[in-house]
Amino acid sequence: MANGISAGRIEAVQRHIYDALTQSSDGSTLPLEEQDRLLAQACVEVCDLLARWRDSPEWEELGPVGHAPIAEAIPEWERIRPFLDPLRETLAAIAQRQRDLPILREIGDPDQYIDTILASARKTARRFRGYERQDLFAEASKRMERLRGDVCGLAAEFKDDLASQAKTAEKRTKWRNRARWVLRKIPSLLLTLSLAAAGTSPATMRQNIPEWGHEAVKVLVVHHVAETAQPGVSLAPPRLGPQLH
Repeated sequence: MANGISAGRIEAVQRHIYDALTQSSDGSTLPLEEQDRLLAQACVEVCDLLARWRDSPEWEELGPVGHAPIAEAIPEWERIRPFLDPLRETLAAIAQRQRDLPILREIGDPDQYIDTILASARKTARRFRGYERQDLFAEASKRMERLRGDVCGLAAEFKDDLASQAKTAEKRTKWRNRARWVLRKIPSLLLTLSLAAAGTSPATMRQNIPEWGHEAVKVLVVHHVAETAQPGVSLAPPRLGPQLH
């Protein structure tokens, strides 16, 4: 895949995040310097991966063609369900490869996971009938960029403090807590990006999904990216702004 993005790379970063979170948890016997190093390295990897994804053809391809409300992406949302096998198969493959990671619990049953994505997008479309696809894509991009800025900032702060030897015990604790808080948000988004990269590539959609369903699948995936990039904040048109659940 372009920009160095691949399922293997995404999953390697997920593993490094889980390892950093586990090794820096309460009761860890790992020296604090090593805990910080693991957390900082995870931040560096996420920073790089999200930057590559933002600039990738895969993300560009998920942008809408023309202007239209998300509610009009497909006349009946259920019509698209039979054509989502590539997404289900991608989830099943991820679950198989990552049986030992917490992400397996999040996936659960792949069919149920797909149903949840559908239900959430349908809810937004019904609530905001005029919500433009362009606005949804822009909001998803903004949320990813905000999260990328957080992890990149943490990585840079760690590097600066290390260079100046200014990382006191108090600063170290505060930095570690912030790093853990941000990194906990990342695996769900990375799962969504794996799903998008493998299940909604142009070749996959051409092969498995009728042309009338392409925009619907894009809406589903972009909606899910936006939700996992900022969990707990529902989607709404720009004039209303994001809202807490």
